Amino acid sequence: MGRGLTPAFVRRLRARGWRSLVVSAALFGTTLISVAGAWAARQAWVEHQRSVDAALREYARYAARAYGEQMTAALGLLRAQAAAAASVPASSHPLTLAEFAAAAGAVLDRRASYAGDRWRGFYRMDLRDGRYEATGAAADDAVLRDSIPAIARRTTAHAEPAGLPPFAFLRHGGEVLIVVVAVQRDARDVPVAAFGYVGSRLRMYAAATAGVARRSPMLLPPSTITTSWLYGETTSEDTLVALQVLGDAGEEYYRTPRQYVSDASGEFVFRGMSTSTIRATLHPALAARIRASYLHDDRRALQLLLPLLALGLAAAGVVHLRRERELQQARRDFVASVSHELRTPLAQIRMFSETLLLRRERDEEERARWLGVIGREARRLGDLVENILLFSHAESARLRLEPERTDLGELVEEVVEAYVPIAASRHMRIVADAPSRIYALVDPRALRQVAVNLLDNALKYGPARQTVTVEVERVARDDAQRDEAQWARIAVTDEGPGVPAAERERVWRPFVRLGDEGGTSGGSGIGLAVVRSLVDQHGGRVSIEDGPAGRGARVVVLLPLAAQAPPLGAPPNGSRVTASGAPA
Repeated sequence: MGRGLTPAFVRRLRARGWRSLVVSAALFGTTLISVAGAWAARQAWVEHQRSVDAALREYARYAARAYGEQMTAALGLLRAQAAAAASVPASSHPLTLAEFAAAAGAVLDRRASYAGDRWRGFYRMDLRDGRYEATGAAADDAVLRDSIPAIARRTTAHAEPAGLPPFAFLRHGGEVLIVVVAVQRDARDVPVAAFGYVGSRLRMYAAATAGVARRSPMLLPPSTITTSWLYGETTSEDTLVALQVLGDAGEEYYRTPRQYVSDASGEFVFRGMSTSTIRATLHPALAARIRASYLHDDRRALQLLLPLLALGLAAAGVVHLRRERELQQARRDFVASVSHELRTPLAQIRMFSETLLLRRERDEEERARWLGVIGREARRLGDLVENILLFSHAESARLRLEPERTDLGELVEEVVEAYVPIAASRHMRIVADAPSRIYALVDPRALRQVAVNLLDNALKYGPARQTVTVEVERVARDDAQRDEAQWARIAVTDEGPGVPAAERERVWRPFVRLGDEGGTSGGSGIGLAVVRSLVDQHGGRVSIEDGPAGRGARVVVLLPLAAQAPPLGAPPNGSRVTASGAPA
């Protein structure tokens, strides 16, 4: 029996949020389905490619078989034409050997290059008395003189009157010879004489198959050939299919002049009295075009895009959930920090107000000091509330500024004077160089909050006994655009640990507090975010630099001067305020 969900597990689920867990599980399932879909699509594509490759090889085998059939028909036609003179009945015209040799030789010389064959020979054998006469190799070679009569008798016994002239192969002299037999018959269709010729099978097949390749009408299915099938070659189809004809012993009878290296090849074997193997290889450009026509599928892109899109959406969902959890954690930290920030001044106000109500002060001086503490903490509490309100309005794009011509020196001096007691309580000094009559068109309330946040950060993250410097001055910002306009520059410098260069962009984000990582006191995490938002809305710039001699940090705010401001040479009035509040 299971113990079910433990309270600790339930608390963890609630802490993480049921919604996040459900969404995470859904995204994980979507990712698995997407991966499975992508894998299935890939496997289907691979199988499709294999099918296309098999179809190309089948096309090549089709071409080989078609060529073989045409070659067989051409060789049969050659035998029939060469032996046509023997088809005349003997009763009407007794055919002599010389007449047969002249007629058959003319055909063979023209169609099979027979004149250069060293085994060239013609013969006649009387089937009634067995008398044998021959010319050429059929007469000069003793083996042929002995073998041809036996072949003639054997083939004549099975020859059909209307069929093609039979033939036989004879191995002699390291070659395979072909012996063709043509039967002459009398008026009663009785065989009376056998005429024929002998020659090299290799030479005769090579010449005959070459002619077939040149005259070949169609070796490929018509659907595979278009009007653009020439590929820069001549118009004969042997430019599309490279052919090779091999004998039963592997000897090469014929090959087309142009051969290709391609995986789109196949062969077909013809079996009979002799075995011939025909190999066909498709032109690489033709194979590529056929492959492209079969593999081009608009759905292929969709099949690949959908899993990738699902994976992208799942990744975006994971990033969003992670960001949401980070924001939730940041908000919890923010609430805890603000609660702590509010508790401290409230505790001070409550303690001193109750003490005053109980009239426990010893004298008027002590009473005035306690009232000062209450006022200071109330201002601090007001600044914190104002900071939160400004941040909330900026985040929701509801912040509306009310700019007016403002003396920046006086405004900064007012803020510094308010923070002098706070600095003194922490054993710190504030030195301000804030001359008056430096005017800018700003919202005083918003800019006061900028100065408050910068001073608060400098005091909060700096060491005891540090000196915080506040400067206000006119400058000419000489940037890449050679902008010579007048700007107001507010700089707050502390002597704390500084801000690493790699973190100077991140600190402007909401809820980011480097003090947590550095071990210093924390804050609400929105102070610098409010500063950047307010400065940007005023058309200014804010940046962080190293302090003097690389010690501490300096935050610099640049604001455009008001058009009505006095010129830069006008004598400013101002004062230097220290931690004691006395002019220096």
